[in-house]
Amino acid sequence: MAAVFRVTEQAPGALVLFPDLHLAAGQLPVGITILKWNSYFAVLASDRAGYVGSLYAAGFPLVFPARSSGCLSYRGWN
Repeated sequence: MAAVFRVTEQAPGALVLFPDLHLAAGQLPVGITILKWNSYFAVLASDRAGYVGSLYAAGFPLVFPARSSGCLSYRGWN
């Protein structure tokens, strides 16, 4: 799933696990917006093409698609 997302970027957001282990919120690449951030996961978004690759380059080991419905849904996360 992460490999396909890296190529297609077909999701309204990106989900990374344990974000504080890899990067501080203030160190995100330019153009990345934080939708949700806690010690367990972060949901990030951007309108720039290639933003998933920039998340990998910034140090996140896996970047998953975050969708508004389904098993990786970010609706209702508090």
